[in-house]
Amino acid sequence: MNFKNNISKAITVIVIALLFSSFKASYWELDKDSRATVYKSISKIFNSETCNLDPIDDTFYSISEDDSIIGYLSVTDVPSKFHQFDYYILFDQKAEILKVKILHYRENYGAEICNKKWLKQFVGLSIPIDSYAKYNRMVDGISGATLSVNNLKKDVFRLSKLLKKEITEKR
Repeated sequence: MNFKNNISKAITVIVIALLFSSFKASYWELDKDSRATVYKSISKIFNSETCNLDPIDDTFYSISEDDSIIGYLSVTDVPSKFHQFDYYILFDQKAEILKVKILHYRENYGAEICNKKWLKQFVGLSIPIDSYAKYNRMVDGISGATLSVNNLKKDVFRLSKLLKKEITEKR
């Protein structure tokens, strides 16, 4: 009888876990501070309080106002030395970078990557789709945050390239 009880409890826990994992919600949308930061940036950059976010896929959201797309958003995470850090990118309708901001940096060292002045070098950066090496030389590094910097640069390059490809295919 005790064995059947344990099996029953285990099955119940597994079913509940599967149910919860099937509901997809972005972590940044559940975190009040992250959501406020992202929406504040969107309203400031696009000068709009009434824009809508519509998911395109698991990576991108379109930012629209009056049924026309005014930009794109990507909120994601990348690895640093021991943990992941969360960041977002705001793009204009041509997939040019308007803003990159770190939401949560969880390492003890390398927090210089959160510096607004350093992150500004991504804004307006023309990303050559054909060459990561050329792009890599356009972005300065930070001593003490080498892994975080390199992973951020690679991910920004990947996302920019992916969004440009998606936009080109839609036209």
